[in-house]
Amino acid sequence: MTDSRPDLADLYRLATRLQQDREQPVSVLRERDRAVASGLAATAPLPRLLYWLDKVSASAGDAAADAVEHPLSAASLALLVRLLALLAGFVTMAGFLFGSERALVNVFLFLALFVLLQFALSLLAGAMMWRTVRGHVPMALPLHPARWIVQRSLPDRRTLREAQPVLRMLFLRYGQELGALFSVGAALAFLLVPALGEFSFVWGSTFNPGTGLVQRLTEILALPWSAWLPLATVPPEVVASSRFHPATAALDRSAIESMRGWWSFLWGCLLVYALLPRLLLWVLSRLFCRRLLVRSFLHYPGAEQVLARMQAPLVSTRARAEAGAAPVAQVDPAPLGFAVTDTRLLVVDYGGALGPGGPADFEELQALVPAQVLVVGTAGLPADLARLQALPVASSERLLLVVKAWEPPLAELRDLLEPLAGVPRCTVLLAPLPGKAIPHRKVEDWRSFVRSLPFASVDVQLLNRVQR
Repeated sequence: MTDSRPDLADLYRLATRLQQDREQPVSVLRERDRAVASGLAATAPLPRLLYWLDKVSASAGDAAADAVEHPLSAASLALLVRLLALLAGFVTMAGFLFGSERALVNVFLFLALFVLLQFALSLLAGAMMWRTVRGHVPMALPLHPARWIVQRSLPDRRTLREAQPVLRMLFLRYGQELGALFSVGAALAFLLVPALGEFSFVWGSTFNPGTGLVQRLTEILALPWSAWLPLATVPPEVVASSRFHPATAALDRSAIESMRGWWSFLWGCLLVYALLPRLLLWVLSRLFCRRLLVRSFLHYPGAEQVLARMQAPLVSTRARAEAGAAPVAQVDPAPLGFAVTDTRLLVVDYGGALGPGGPADFEELQALVPAQVLVVGTAGLPADLARLQALPVASSERLLLVVKAWEPPLAELRDLLEPLAGVPRCTVLLAPLPGKAIPHRKVEDWRSFVRSLPFASVDVQLLNRVQR
């Protein structure tokens, strides 16, 4: 496994594979996943899940299908977008310079467009990145955002809210890269275009800032390099001689030459305040984006069950060759547990969905004990609300909500879960009737309903009863 994985392609493949696995019996999935894990020595969850995805996808032929569906490779498209960003920066700077009246470039306008605006955008991106990294990471989005643009459609608003940290970090990553390339293109144009033509730099404003104020402003902006590169500063005589008013009819040759002393200072501002923050944020966004993708990959609904099946032993029965011999069962008493990666967990049984057997009747919940389960929905609403408000919501990271799959979702459940809104992630577990499969329409009804629940991340998973 390379350090660049998992990537977006792995995330989409995982979502597709887990969606297809919902149609398979649990016994078939258990046997397949345990057979896949038999040739793997890694014990960490990430390499195990990546290994499983590669093996299962290869056997199902997913890679060939993707190749037919996407004739234009993502690498070619990414290269084209990067070249366009570089060209956009070059053309914008060249157009700004050539569009200056009488080849006199306004210093204030240059700083506002190519330095201060870029620096402000970098500060905004940095603040959004900080908020994203500090927040909880919900499940990732299984659909590529570019497909919305191609299909001219928008996703469900709840889908965007659930996936916003991953989406936001992806957009920040690509935004900083494209912003840095834009600044590189602008810097190249600012290097080449003045060398091919005679441009001068002037300043002036209707607010009349004064020569002293402009001089102090240039000294503040030049602080990062003034000590070791004095040539990239603006001397006071250049500031004084480059003040310009539109009513000025002509400029002498010596004044024009002195006005060009602004070039090295503006070049330094362009590199330090426009390009350098973009590069730093791009490096940080790549690091944080990978962390978010890894966590979203491991926490994707259904991935935990895959890891649990890979680690659980197979139970098989075979007859001995000798006639009349009793069958030999290869049994491990360890049950197939619900592989919860969060350390703080709340388990709520709504309406007695688990039945009299409790968690032991369901394969995914056998690791739980009945004492961990809080039953609600059987008493009055005020009593249930009081019991839920007493739960340690602030220190909890995940809620497992078990409901009866054969009953329709009710608005009363939404009101009942309001005290638990502080839990960042909720998994709704659909419990089937004994010997009955859950109809597809029932699953879709619950998936539509859970999007209105007051949680940052909500997913729906199906439970399987233990075959006795």
